[in-house]
Amino acid sequence: MQTVCTTLPYPGPITVSWRPSRRPGPACRISYGRNRNDVESETNVECASMTGWFGSMRRRAAGLFTRGVAMGTADVIPGVSGGTMALITGIYDELVGTVAGIDRHLVSALLRGRFGEVLERANIGFLLPLLAGIFSAIVTLAKGITWLLEYHPVPVWGALTGLIAASLLVVARQVGKWGPPTGLATGVGAAVGYTVTLLVPVQTGVEWYKFIGAGLVASVAMILPGISGSFLLVVMGKYQQILGAVNDRDLVIIGLFGVGFATGILGFARVLRWLLARAHGATMAFLVGLMAGSMRKVWPFRQSVEGTEGGFDCVLPDVWDGEAVLAFGLMALAAVVVLVIERVAGRVSSNQD
Repeated sequence: MQTVCTTLPYPGPITVSWRPSRRPGPACRISYGRNRNDVESETNVECASMTGWFGSMRRRAAGLFTRGVAMGTADVIPGVSGGTMALITGIYDELVGTVAGIDRHLVSALLRGRFGEVLERANIGFLLPLLAGIFSAIVTLAKGITWLLEYHPVPVWGALTGLIAASLLVVARQVGKWGPPTGLATGVGAAVGYTVTLLVPVQTGVEWYKFIGAGLVASVAMILPGISGSFLLVVMGKYQQILGAVNDRDLVIIGLFGVGFATGILGFARVLRWLLARAHGATMAFLVGLMAGSMRKVWPFRQSVEGTEGGFDCVLPDVWDGEAVLAFGLMALAAVVVLVIERVAGRVSSNQD
């Protein structure tokens, strides 16, 4: 069986050759030097079978697709962020790095027909199954989620509250060392998140450029945990229009929204990558605050404030009926599920390393 190397421990330019082997042990040879005629040294290295490698890739693709479904489901619900799901499942840094890596060099490689370089730069093994999961969830679950939010809002918001509350613990562990700088970043993030929940929806027209603008805003919110792209679409008066376009397969509106979304996410991902590389702890602390401040929007029990348009206070239920009990039960269940997912994701990452 032909094999593929999994360990290449030597620096510099390398030449790798494979050979079928009927004997146990290594079945490939690595030479490092400038070319095949200038070989400095040769050694056998540890290799794994091609079937094992592809099996691992299939399992990773299935896991990424599932994560994409979770992100797509969250993006449909006003008040929940797909970025939160990416953080919970341990793919946030890779997601930001992958999106930020889509640049002019990738486009140049594509135009020159260097498809191998394109696949490597785009991290297609990560991006393709993730996007497939996101779009599958948006297309197939949009109507069902809309129905649940309309007829059973309290249990749904209860589950989302538990999800985000547990997510705070997950993300807080990624901050590292806590101190005054990270505490300040958390406070700023909480203030921003809370302010966003106070925004009042407005009505806007159907001009083409407004759909592009909505895509720009939603893209930034999608990749930021704690800020819901769907909620900002509600504020901009575009949520029902975009959701209707998805359900009706209106390609014009979807295309305009997509142009704005792609432009925004490609640009903002570079900013996030820079922040995560230079101030990872403070950036994660800001995201913790952002998620905490936004929890007001998903609390299931609300009381309208008189004299305001859409204003409400978060309260405890007046009557502990079946719906209230179900909401708190789902809240606890969602929190447990998040913590279990984080634990499993950590074990998988450790095994892969």
